[in-house]
Parts: sequence; C-alpha cells; structure tokens
Amino acid sequence: MSHFCRELSLLLLLLAHAQADNCLTAIVGETVQIPCSLNTEESLKTEDISVEWKTSEDLIVHSFVKGQDYWTNQAPQFKGRTQLFSSELSRGNLSLRLSSVSLTDDGGYTCNYHRSGEPTSRQLSQMCLQIAGRYSLPVVQGPASPVFKDHEVNFTCKSTGGFPEPKVQWSVNKELLQNSRRVNTILNRDSRGLYSVTSVLTVNVTGDVSVTCTVENDRLREKMTSAEIHYLIKAEKESNGVSGGTKVVVVLVAVLVVLVGLLIVVIMVLKRRKRKHQRPRTPVTNKDEESEAPLQQTQTRTTLNS
Repeated sequence: MSHFCRELSLLLLLLAHAQADNCLTAIVGETVQIPCSLNTEESLKTEDISVEWKTSEDLIVHSFVKGQDYWTNQAPQFKGRTQLFSSELSRGNLSLRLSSVSLTDDGGYTCNYHRSGEPTSRQLSQMCLQIAGRYSLPVVQGPASPVFKDHEVNFTCKSTGGFPEPKVQWSVNKELLQNSRRVNTILNRDSRGLYSVTSVLTVNVTGDVSVTCTVENDRLREKMTSAEIHYLIKAEKESNGVSGGTKVVVVLVAVLVVLVGLLIVVIMVLKRRKRKHQRPRTPVTNKDEESEAPLQQTQTRTTLNS
C-alpha cells in the first residue's frame, strides 16, 4: 500500500511539472499575449465572427461580437486591460493581449470561436497562465565593526518584489553553504502579494572571509546573485586598544607638537630682547653737578676782578 502511495505521489508530481511546463509565464506589471488561432485559408469577415475569452472559473475576459468589442459582460478585474489584434482577425489570429498583469490573473484561459451560420461555437485553445515576479538584485550587508578571528558575525541578504517564494543560497569563500542551521530566512508579502526576503547568515570567522547570496526564482528559472563582499580579520589584541602603528604615529605627533611649542617660546623671547636693546636711552643729570655750576661761575668772576 505504501509503495502504491509513493507511486501515486510521484505520478502527481510529474503531472504538476508537465502542466507547469505547458503554462505561459507572465511577469507582474508587464503585458502578455495569450495565443489563439484558427487555421483558415480564406479571409474572414470580422462582422461574421464572434470570439469569447473566458477563465477556468467562467469569468468573461474579453468578448468580440460580429465586428466589435462587447464590454457589457466583462469581469471587472479585466476592464481596460484586454485587447484583440483587430488587424489580424481576418487571418484567423484571435490572440488576447492582457496588460498590467497581476497575481490574480494566474489560472486557465479558453478561447472560443463562433461564425455566423454555424450551429455552435468551438473552443480553439486552452492555455494555462502562471504569474511570476522578478526579485531585485540581492544586497548583502555585513558587520559594521571590525571582524576578529574566532568570533561569530552576521551577514544579511535582502531582495524584494518577487513571486513565488524564492530559494536562498549562501556561498562562503566561493563554496556553497550546506549547513542550513546557520541561516535564518524570513519572507514578507506586500499589498500586491509579492514577496520580500531577508536572510541572515551566521559565520564563525577563522580567517579572511568573503560571502555572496543567491535568490532563485524557479518559475522564471532565474538566479540573482549579490556582489561579493570581503572581510579581513583583525588580531584580537587590537580590539582592546590602539594598534602598534597607530601608537607610533600618536607619539610622533605629540613630540612634534612639543618641539613646535618650544620653538615658538624661543622666538618670542628673542623678539622681546631685541625690542629692549633697540629702545633709546634718556640722559641722566647729576644734581651735584647742577649745584656746582653756579659756584664755579662765581669763582671765575672773582678771579677776573682781582
């Protein structure tokens, strides 16, 4: 019984993959053309034909009745987004153009054709439409502080705007990481249903390290890989103070500051002495000499009179 269940599960899985391979993939926000054609050698008169596109839930996507578009019964979510190739209708090209694709457009679509004079309409095609969103280029951020040997550090990878859920893979030193216990990945969805992914990798650093992050979209068969970031480890002894080279620079700067200060002091002293020697001297008058001057004049007069 268990063998039968395994065989049945495998069969269902293969059918699911086959259906996915036959689906037409459309990108969110872009325009897709869903093909439908009528094999005919004659030129068709558009006023004689009717075309109706429907979803697998029987919602009317687009109606064309005897030469003109018919909007009355169109489902609201498709209004303003559908178009037939009017110039191609006469050659049997009944394809549908669907713009501004969203996740709600995912599903099955049928193309039905009817010609005036024929008793019933014919289904010309049945198409599976699957919707995907492209993830942005992943960006990896590492620790802001230096990375030291034998320490655990976290690297964070972020990517947005994708669908369906992605696969996230990390590479460390160019080797694919196999230990998923070192990775914590969180998914969030925005108002449009698109995913944003944040994945955190914890690494025990034993040497210089480089990391990349890859976000894979299976539906688009697309892989987006971040730029590689590199971290050089630092010695543990440098974490508790300034490195030896930095200390030498600090000492040299301090010595230079002291020498410049001394030089400024010497220059100021020399300038002060120079100004002192250049100052003019005032003659000094001896009071005794001033008092003796009249006496000498009196003696001179007495001598002349005698």
